[in-house]
Amino acid sequence: MRRGLVLAEDTEKGRKLLAEAAATARGSDCGLIVLSIIHPESFAANVETLEAMGDVEDTHYDEHSVLDAERNAVQSVVNDAIDGDNIEITYRVSVASDSEYVETVLQTAQETDCDHLFTCGTQRTPTGKAIFGDRTQQLLLEFSGPVTVDLD
Repeated sequence: MRRGLVLAEDTEKGRKLLAEAAATARGSDCGLIVLSIIHPESFAANVETLEAMGDVEDTHYDEHSVLDAERNAVQSVVNDAIDGDNIEITYRVSVASDSEYVETVLQTAQETDCDHLFTCGTQRTPTGKAIFGDRTQQLLLEFSGPVTVDLD
């Protein structure tokens, strides 16, 4: 592995995946890219909230403030999951809708030269996958390298 891409998730499963990615990175002596994807509706709501707070505090918050806050939150999760590891970690935050999610992941992997993907998955029935789609399955099919999926 030259560089791994970890899809950030603030859950116990997500922390377990981060620890596994860190162990793999340590063993390969490489870095990790940790990607957090924010849904556009959540992003807009957070921008609106921060702008309102800025009006009250007589200061200025904008879209970059929301991205910085998300990056800080992800760094906190990573620090809790892999405390003490000396691994080069780069944080990326993107805004993408459900339909853009997989393309955003694949594009980030390509831009950052990642050759291994780490993601949390869900266990669905074949009918559930057919009706609702499955991001994990799509990533497995479209990513050009190994994919580690935590389904627990």
